[in-house]
Amino acid sequence: MKTLEKLPQKNTEVNQFVNDVIGEILEGNVNPLEMEIRLRIIEKAVTAIRKDIRVKNVVMEEADKYHNQDFKGALIKVGTRKTADYSADSQWCMLRAQLKARETLLKECNGSDPDTGEVVVQYKESETLTIKL
Repeated sequence: MKTLEKLPQKNTEVNQFVNDVIGEILEGNVNPLEMEIRLRIIEKAVTAIRKDIRVKNVVMEEADKYHNQDFKGALIKVGTRKTADYSADSQWCMLRAQLKARETLLKECNGSDPDTGEVVVQYKESETLTIKL
């Protein structure tokens, strides 16, 4: 917990923390690849802690005590989110498969009709830089 206490404790402190870390990286005070590895490890740890059902249960119990109240600068709201699973509907599954096939076709033929070469659709591609560690 002492290590976590060194991290920002309030939303207002986040920007300063982020700017400080970015500054350290850009000024060459830390190896950027080493920082990336550390950040990913921290991210994995945080994700694992938050996904643990025991932690989720005690967090929910505590949050129930402060529902619609301010707790250390954060408004606590407790609720449920409903999701729908349509996978039992054969028509939905068929339409989804058709959509996926169409997307694949458009990617492979670069948005053109493979027989005529006519542009069927112009779509935007986006690139994301990735590093696998």
